[in-house]
Amino acid sequence: MTGHRPYISADTTLPELTVRALVLGVILGALMTAANTYLGLYIGMTVSASIPAAVMSMLVLRLLRFKDVNILENNVVQTMTSAGESLAAGIIFTMPALLVMGREMDTLTTFIVACLGGVLGTIFTITLRRVFIVEEALLYPEGIACEEVLVAGEKGGSSLIVILYALGLGAIYGWFVKGFKLTESKIEGAFEVLGSRIYASLDFSLSLIAVGYIVGLRIASYIFFGAFLGVFILTPIYGMIHGWPADEDIA
Repeated sequence: MTGHRPYISADTTLPELTVRALVLGVILGALMTAANTYLGLYIGMTVSASIPAAVMSMLVLRLLRFKDVNILENNVVQTMTSAGESLAAGIIFTMPALLVMGREMDTLTTFIVACLGGVLGTIFTITLRRVFIVEEALLYPEGIACEEVLVAGEKGGSSLIVILYALGLGAIYGWFVKGFKLTESKIEGAFEVLGSRIYASLDFSLSLIAVGYIVGLRIASYIFFGAFLGVFILTPIYGMIHGWPADEDIA
């Protein structure tokens, strides 16, 4: 990559694949994979775990009083976490299609598919990295942002505490709304569109707000208009032309 100067030079020797980095990477990877699996099945899209994983890695290792933590260890943790999140996305966007087709999928089969997908992803990543990163020097905004987060954490600062406030706010909201049922978590109803009765709901979910903030207004608008087109236009037209299946809940 012409003109690129790495933050850690090639002649600098620092610990990277340490035990603490691997253990934390596995734990955060499991947590972020589970969270993205829920989001993917809930709203039909996932969010990248690179930046949250980088922040959480620096925060956890700092809270555990490790004084000799370096940026390479934090990078290992965020790489492991983001890889698990990407693997989950590949599973939840493909395997449910087989269930819809009537194929029964057990845990072992899903695990084998995930492992094979991870191996293939690693092989292709090694090949494509040289083309896109080294030779073409393409700028990936998320990678650049993750680099800035890691460098900022290496230099120190108080911005890492923000993620704790976000986690606490999300937990409190979840307890009040879904745990203690102090308020409704959604507004729902059914109405007629082009002669067809359609069910719709509006969720008051912090996870949806967070995803919208991460992806930005432009991507969120694409999702909104796509859902609007499918629910309020294409679905009623399909029902008018082909009719609705008998004894089926179309909602």
